Amino acid sequence: MQGREPVDSLLPLALFLPTNMTTLQLNKIDPEAKLPLFAGIDVGAEELVLVIRKSGKPFDPQAFANTPADRARLVKKLVKLSGIIVCLEATGIYHFDLAIALHDAGVALMVVNPKASHNFAKVLMKNSKTDAVDAHTLAEYAASTAPNLL
Repeated sequence: MQGREPVDSLLPLALFLPTNMTTLQLNKIDPEAKLPLFAGIDVGAEELVLVIRKSGKPFDPQAFANTPADRARLVKKLVKLSGIIVCLEATGIYHFDLAIALHDAGVALMVVNPKASHNFAKVLMKNSKTDAVDAHTLAEYAASTAPNLL
């Protein structure tokens, strides 16, 4: 039988793996710290669907028209929620005006590749494909990846 020989120990591999010593320590949780809010926005040509998650629980989806007036209303709503992290997909040109408006308003924003969010949904085994489900998936994506980016 040709191929690889069995490895007796993985210790030589450990020398090449990057190790961050701070991740090995227990994180102290401040009980008075505010829990972050995460939002997912499913962007379509006609409609924007917003789902906000707090403490791991989603609120009901809210729909906004993808027009300048409703985008401004959506941005105004999100600016009022301090510490919110918003995630949306880069969907052609439809996300661009909203992303610029959120950025200019100072809202923490993640614009993700649609393939990344699609693969994330596959990992979560979400088979249904509706705007509300997509927005919820984007909020979960933000909750799972944003703390690593901060």
